[in-house]
Amino acid sequence: MNYLKPTTKNELNRVQTALKKELASEKIIQDIYEYIFNTEGKKTRALLSLLSSKSSKIKPSERIDLASIIELLHTATLVHDDVVDGSEVRRGSKSVNQVWTNSYSVLIGDFIYSKAFILMVKLGIPSILDELAKATNDIARGEIIQLELSEKKESIKLNELLKVSYLKTGRLFEASAKTGAMLAEKSSEEVKSFGLLGRSLGTAFQIQDDILDYAALKFDTGKPAFKDFKEGKITFPLYFAIQNANSKERKFLLGKLGAKKITNKDQNKIYQLIHNDGTQKEINALLEKYSKETLKHLNKLKHHACYNEMLNLITFSKVRKK
Repeated sequence: MNYLKPTTKNELNRVQTALKKELASEKIIQDIYEYIFNTEGKKTRALLSLLSSKSSKIKPSERIDLASIIELLHTATLVHDDVVDGSEVRRGSKSVNQVWTNSYSVLIGDFIYSKAFILMVKLGIPSILDELAKATNDIARGEIIQLELSEKKESIKLNELLKVSYLKTGRLFEASAKTGAMLAEKSSEEVKSFGLLGRSLGTAFQIQDDILDYAALKFDTGKPAFKDFKEGKITFPLYFAIQNANSKERKFLLGKLGAKKITNKDQNKIYQLIHNDGTQKEINALLEKYSKETLKHLNKLKHHACYNEMLNLITFSKVRKK
């Protein structure tokens, strides 16, 4: 976060403080809620909202409220994701479904969603409520489509992966940047540019996340190595590896996909297949494509107060190791 101004860092800290406030009287809700928000994530979506909403026209507290809403929505999706995927770890700690149960996880995820919508109504801007409600619906669609794709294995097409990446990740990035600009009362053209910037940045962010899932075998990314692979997900690196593999290698990859326990020898073999020259060239080209798209949209916003920090965020997102 060294690329951020001290004022922006302070605003992110205020978002974290706001997230920890829970008024529910039931101890069990307080315990699970505090457990979830004790670990601080990257808050990239909240940061996008804060940067795009920079303006002297609005109260700072409204910007914090919107960023907090977006982080609540994102966190709720993560809690539900962990149930669907059977994940054991989230942000370096045991996932909620491991500490409590799947039932508690689903319900606390619903609780966080509803808290976000209460705050949206309190914010009182119908256009922002409409955009975030639609984004939330799209994220759920993406989850359902990904479940269906997990059954298709090697017949998955790149455009299907890109669609899921947009719905699951890019859509909330898009909504974060777009609603920030809407809150700041920017022109319709600027709102559109921020939305497109968020959309392409979210896709680039997801591609880098997918890359790090395999890189975790060789260095610390803050996540368990091969998490996506063990959950049976064909992500961008694996997709290109399957395309470049011979029939024997393809059979090996698909045969191990979804296995909860993989020997060190097999992990190293999977890693090598992911990191062959052809696969790396294609995955890096895809990442570069969406990084360039993000910069193209940012270039239309050079006059905006957030320009330099947004440029640094884009650069960081492309090279980050966690």
